[in-house]
Amino acid sequence: MTTPPLLEVQGLEVEFTTPDGGALHAVRDVSFTLRRGETLAVVGESGSGKSTTALALLRMLPGTGRISRGSVRLDGQDLATADEPALRAVRGARIGMVFQDPMTALNPVLTVGRHLDEVLRAHDGRAASGTRRDRAARRDRAARRARAVELLRLVGIPDAEHRLDDHPHQFSGGQRQRVLIAMALAGEPDILLADEPTTALDATVQDQILTLLGDLTRTTGTALVLITHNMGVVARACDRVLVMYGGTVVEDGPTAEVLSRPRHPYTAGLLAAVPRLSAPSGTRLTGIPGTPPDLSLPLAGCAFASRCALAEDRCHTTTPPLTAVTETVRAACLPAAERTEPLPPPPPPARIDRPAPGAVVLSAEGLHKTYKGRKTFKGRGSRSFTALDGVSLTLAAGETLGIVGESGSGKSTLARVLAHAHPADGGRILLDGRDVTRPGRTELHAVRRRVQMVFQDPYASLNPRMTVGEIVAEPLRAFGTVAPGERAERVAELLRLVGLDPAAAGRHPRSFSGGQRQRIGIARALAPEPAVLICDEPVSALDVSVQAQIVGLLTDLQRDLGLALVFIAHDLAVVRQVSHRIAVMHEGRIVETGAADELCEHPRDPYTRALLAAAPEPVPVRVPAGAVSA
Repeated sequence: MTTPPLLEVQGLEVEFTTPDGGALHAVRDVSFTLRRGETLAVVGESGSGKSTTALALLRMLPGTGRISRGSVRLDGQDLATADEPALRAVRGARIGMVFQDPMTALNPVLTVGRHLDEVLRAHDGRAASGTRRDRAARRDRAARRARAVELLRLVGIPDAEHRLDDHPHQFSGGQRQRVLIAMALAGEPDILLADEPTTALDATVQDQILTLLGDLTRTTGTALVLITHNMGVVARACDRVLVMYGGTVVEDGPTAEVLSRPRHPYTAGLLAAVPRLSAPSGTRLTGIPGTPPDLSLPLAGCAFASRCALAEDRCHTTTPPLTAVTETVRAACLPAAERTEPLPPPPPPARIDRPAPGAVVLSAEGLHKTYKGRKTFKGRGSRSFTALDGVSLTLAAGETLGIVGESGSGKSTLARVLAHAHPADGGRILLDGRDVTRPGRTELHAVRRRVQMVFQDPYASLNPRMTVGEIVAEPLRAFGTVAPGERAERVAELLRLVGLDPAAAGRHPRSFSGGQRQRIGIARALAPEPAVLICDEPVSALDVSVQAQIVGLLTDLQRDLGLALVFIAHDLAVVRQVSHRIAVMHEGRIVETGAADELCEHPRDPYTRALLAAAPEPVPVRVPAGAVSA
């Protein structure tokens, strides 16, 4: 007898009312089931409806969002029509949520203990044995603190009892994500919704988070919905995968079959865009041409047809249903429904046309940087932290130096010291052979013109009150490189250089996608005509397809302008493909450096080997839920 699913979503549709009174159809006819202990991946580009679908399950849609059609049944109870008291009984207690950005999800003025205490008081938590705690014990602060310590230990936070009194900023990125998971587990939910829980985390921390989530599903029977754009994460951690595009499901099935034999061209495109650690340096990443559809406009035919190389005339006029193409896989593609074989493999990726590096333009010798500890409001002292401990490197014109390492290894500090955003405590920085370690005011102005930065977060690094034209023109005014009457023309030229329409100059950053905003940030960095571009995690928060476009843009700009690039990232596959050389950082030191291919294929340092071993590849390794090994 088949066990009924824990969660059954049928024909779910979500609408938002636009400012002009129209309707934006963010989710269209989404259906899926989830069983106890199962891990379901939901993948797709930004704007495909992944996060909106997850929020709709809990009726937590922002603003004007509402479920316009369909049902969300949890053990037979329809949450789509449930009243608020019924929803409060489900949120946290039966369905927990792990949000993407722990720094915005956690209140910076509250300790981690206070966060967990609030959750335990708000939800009818259960003891580790599964029996209900009596109400008197739940109200007791000591009992709640003991339970909070248990939760932190469960998610692998060391010295849990003392860390309860620390604030979110005193934890690393991976530890903050573990705190969010602990909060979501406080009510011992039946289902855990994890929205991009490993985005922007380095390979080893990502591996730890995925191992933790896998252990929890196996030991507690909790079902997991993992929202991600990382196909390596899907292969590593998930039983089934749901591929979304344009607000609808275009393919679903077992992870092993979907990733190894994709039936929908969009799934195949996502997989082709994934950087492979086995691909040699100089391999061009393959993106999906075009952009996702505007969901505020009516869609005729297949939403992916305008970007699909295999589209037929009928694909532009007929909406394809989600139909079975094998015994276990469904796809919403008219040609796929008629094919008996999976899609052919993509052509081999192209090579990047790049000249040999030139003369050394930037070098560092024995850089040191220490951040001194400060007293907390309780009077406790915190130790000084050495971020850079004798770092030396060289960078030539036309060369890309990749820098990798875990969070806290000193990568971003090195970037800021090289860009003179932070002063070095010791060592030397040479630019074009001149010592610029401690420049005077006039010389600092010249150094900052020659060395520019592209920041990680394209949303936070652009002033929302300024137009794109004003943002790109700001360095032109600051450095005086262009006469006032010629600035508009130069701004238009820079926007075209990064693949944007010059008409974008009159719009604000909020009107653009994440990839487009990163292009704006690159245009701003190029405005003063620098010799060195320092890119601090420029693609970590972007979808694989957009990531490929941005990396391709940077390599093309390097070829055309002779730029020297410092490329900081946690994705070793991206770093290998884009870099001439790689430097591996650990605890403020460079532990290994070498040619990109040589370092990845023959690592010498144990830490480098550990980073390479933790990097996920889009090759299915997950054992399906309920499977028993022989």
